[in-house]
Amino acid sequence: MVKLTPVPRPTALTDELVERLTQEFVNEGRNVWRGNGIEEALLAMSYDKCCYCECNITEESKYMEVEHFHHKDKYKDQVLLWSNLLPSCKRCNGTKKDHDVVLEPIINPAVDDPKDHLSFRNYRFYSKSDLGCKTIDVIDLNNHLRLVKKRFELGNELIEALNDLLKLSIEYDNGTSPSTRRRNRICSKMEKLLIETIPSSTYAATMATVLLNEDTYQQTKTIFINNNLWTDNFQALEDQARSCVLDLK
Repeated sequence: MVKLTPVPRPTALTDELVERLTQEFVNEGRNVWRGNGIEEALLAMSYDKCCYCECNITEESKYMEVEHFHHKDKYKDQVLLWSNLLPSCKRCNGTKKDHDVVLEPIINPAVDDPKDHLSFRNYRFYSKSDLGCKTIDVIDLNNHLRLVKKRFELGNELIEALNDLLKLSIEYDNGTSPSTRRRNRICSKMEKLLIETIPSSTYAATMATVLLNEDTYQQTKTIFINNNLWTDNFQALEDQARSCVLDLK
């Protein structure tokens, strides 16, 4: 889970329309939270990811649901309150169900910074606060088959790619393979790895935490710096990744 930056309410969702549709929901229970640019704006806010588990919810096997942070059945007047809407995958939304976040608060990633409340170890999330503890339980963020296993698979792939990059970088550094082709290859690989850790990437919190805590990453970065290969673009990507990093438990 990463911090989301709220986006403006869709222009089609005027105050008058919100009032009218809210009354339709209160009176008739009709689904009024689809259309009018709502889904598109929410997906833009989360980079097409579930606000909770960070899976890509535009993939064929997944489905986006408009998540009402304050549940719509308990807080009917907030059914179209823009600050109450989040993009969620079907599983996270279904797991949260009608949980009352007023009585038992959980992390709202559009308001709270998850890294203030969650830590990371062995591809599982751990709580740093009561808010983090309740979030893990309510969203089932440590579901083994759906999330922990997926995080492990992605993290393992990242580490293998990083080990390969370090090997290639050492060969470039010691003169074994100093060609322009090798330089371009390792620079391309570094950029690809860093892009996988920035907020717009799936499972960014996991990927950033794994990469930036690996000794092999620091060794590779040192080689890049010593060979004048570390660019402003690499640093900008790393800075973005650091905004997602969770403390290690």
